[in-house]
Amino acid sequence: MKHIKVLALFFSLGFLFSCGESVVELDKTYEPKIVLNAIIYPGQKVSGISVTKNIPINTQPNPLTLFISDADLSITDLSSGKSYKLTYNSTKLSYEYKGSDWLVDYDKSYKLSISARVEITTLTATSITKTPKKGFSIIDEETVSGEIQYRETDSEGKVKELSLKLNLSPETNYYPISLVALDAGDSTFIYDNSYVEVKKDDVIKNLERYKYIQRQIQNVNPAALTVDFDINWISIWFYSRYRMIVYAADDNFRLYNLTYRSVQEFDGNFHEPKINIQGDAIGVFGSMIADTVYFKVKK
Repeated sequence: MKHIKVLALFFSLGFLFSCGESVVELDKTYEPKIVLNAIIYPGQKVSGISVTKNIPINTQPNPLTLFISDADLSITDLSSGKSYKLTYNSTKLSYEYKGSDWLVDYDKSYKLSISARVEITTLTATSITKTPKKGFSIIDEETVSGEIQYRETDSEGKVKELSLKLNLSPETNYYPISLVALDAGDSTFIYDNSYVEVKKDDVIKNLERYKYIQRQIQNVNPAALTVDFDINWISIWFYSRYRMIVYAADDNFRLYNLTYRSVQEFDGNFHEPKINIQGDAIGVFGSMIADTVYFKVKK
């Protein structure tokens, strides 16, 4: 499940560094904050919890100095009241639970509590997530798999989209999708694609832009048991093996992922993203169920 947590980290790193991209003149006052990237998964031990610090606007970040290794961090099962202290893993640059007596459960509320020193200030924060209910999965027999030709057509000459069908998690209406081209490179790029002309130099320069694609299913009917979704071919840029991960995400992650990049209004004014954290932290403490399918796109 390591790749799942790495992908979740990209969301938080984007939020962390986005403040350095603005060209709008802002108040130069710097307010230290803890930056959380904390996603837990039912049926698994807690691991990969990233704790970093924010940086002043228009400063060059040094990733090696951003990580906070001495935070007091715990997660409490609110149904039992039992707390589990997390330990820093210096190899993985993240926090984890080292005991063998606890796995995250479905449909339960968990509270994260953290205290950490940033600059000369001790900061504290809490957040609560409710894990999705059991039931989510990819329906393999009705989802793209095996090998498929690029923009393959049916017997009537109509292009077949990449099919995806899910068993839904009850009361969950947000399902992020991650597509990764496992053989991405300038030699496997689909230059004769049906959408835009891309030169080899652009592929090399912006490889990750084409390699990692995000899609999402939202506003799902809460009474539905399944949902069908087509992945459009504009998401496919390589003749490659693909890994598609679909998540059933809690409301914390939904609000965070939908708003952290959209903080500037049309009139230039800024508003805060919707973050369900109380205290001196930004980022996300959320929970998700994940399922994975593989397929290959060929010429």
